[in-house]
Amino acid sequence: MAQGYDAPGDERVLSLAHAVSASPAFRLGGFFDIQPARAEAAERKWSCPRSPRERTVWLNQPWDVVCIATPDSQHAADLRDALARKPRGILVEKPVAADLAEGLELLQEAQRLGVAVVVDFPRRCHTGVAAVAEHVAAGRLGRPVAVVFAYSGHPVSSAIHMLDLFHTWWGGDWEPAFGWRRGPHTALTLSQAGYPVTASFVNLPAEPYYVWELHVYCERGKVQLSASPEVLEVSRPALHPSYRTHQVLTPLARFPMEEEALLPRILETLREMIADPEVARPAIQREIDSQIFSSRVLRCLLRGGA
Repeated sequence: MAQGYDAPGDERVLSLAHAVSASPAFRLGGFFDIQPARAEAAERKWSCPRSPRERTVWLNQPWDVVCIATPDSQHAADLRDALARKPRGILVEKPVAADLAEGLELLQEAQRLGVAVVVDFPRRCHTGVAAVAEHVAAGRLGRPVAVVFAYSGHPVSSAIHMLDLFHTWWGGDWEPAFGWRRGPHTALTLSQAGYPVTASFVNLPAEPYYVWELHVYCERGKVQLSASPEVLEVSRPALHPSYRTHQVLTPLARFPMEEEALLPRILETLREMIADPEVARPAIQREIDSQIFSSRVLRCLLRGGA
């Protein structure tokens, strides 16, 4: 995610290094890796100045922005150490921390220090996600009735993307309650102001195929994120073309998710937060609110009935 998914000059922006290189507001200053040869190779690849190889020395450089794209288990330590240097901004890959409570603590520390922090949930920046938010706000879809999260990988790193989108559209003041678990399927109930939503989490192995799909059934429609390349689809009830007595879900709008360069947009969000405290305050609060919501749901999911 830091620099290995693409190369300079590629048409699509798939890595953070490419997003930084393509941005008029930022420039690459250096790479750190626990394997020095990898950092050196990245700096050569991206025509970047050579930076120190020792971690503390590297962190002590006068970086304006630090991007954290280390393994999930290292995010918390890296974010904590970066915050201690008080850069102007930090972009951290999800999850903020493997321990959900620690992730919340770190975001609250960033808020206290006045350091702009963005978690890399790039789908937030997609025009389709904004369009769904408009449909929800206008009441066209009604309230969610049932949601299915189907994914491969650990829920803290896979399901958390979907939870962030659900939070983006319907807010985060939901209380989860464990229902049951059977094989890869776990059922929870999410309640908001006494209104319950059935949430199904289906955790499937990555072999023979990888799964990442979100289905939200609403009172008057459906939101679906699925397929490869990813497509976000909004459906509303309409008469079946053949069986005219039946109302069925009919696509209202479709948004190809992989045709927009989202990483440059998330960097632009960080730039705006750095430039304007009035932008930064609600943005970091949004990160905290999303972390609170995801933490509640994932703790309930992982602990089960315990």
